[in-house]
Amino acid sequence: MAATPPLQTVVLDRASDAPTLTSAIDIGSFNFGNPLAVWLAGAAIGAGFGYASVNIVGAMMTAAGLALAFVTLRLDARERRHI
Repeated sequence: MAATPPLQTVVLDRASDAPTLTSAIDIGSFNFGNPLAVWLAGAAIGAGFGYASVNIVGAMMTAAGLALAFVTLRLDARERRHI
């Protein structure tokens, strides 16, 4: 949850024309991630991988989030160079 305020600031800076919609989508993505993590962890346990697999699911979700953040930063940097 510590990532929410800085992420919200960055998102609002980028989409200043629609701050309410932007805020709703930003927080909605966090609210989507919570049950997704629970579902994936439950699926891993249900598939017989055991309780320790929950840590792997969390690590994979974190890696996916970091990859998306990295791609977003690269695209933003490329866009700023062309302005």
